Amino acid sequence: MNGRATLMSILLAAAIGLCLFLVKYEVQDLEDQLAGINRTIALDREAIHVLKAEWSHLNEAERLKLLADRYLDLGPLKTGQFTQESNLDVQLIRRQDETEAAFAERIGRALTEGRAP
Repeated sequence: MNGRATLMSILLAAAIGLCLFLVKYEVQDLEDQLAGINRTIALDREAIHVLKAEWSHLNEAERLKLLADRYLDLGPLKTGQFTQESNLDVQLIRRQDETEAAFAERIGRALTEGRAP
């Protein structure tokens, strides 16, 4: 009986030791994964910080004004750009009656001048 209890104690101690060994390495693997995830989070936060700085630079008012002046050809409204509500029907019909060739010519002219039709 004494030998049997000793053998059972040794087997139980070996099983517990094996379980502790496996749990230890599983915890180490999980800690390595956590460290990798934390590194990825830190890199993503840094990238977000850089992107926010770049976005701020791209949206500076002076820079946008220079780009608008260079590429958009915007200017003050002229009186010829306004119309009355009663004239809208005539203008819209004129646009609808415009031939395909005239439309293509208008688009071509606008493209060569670098502005929208």
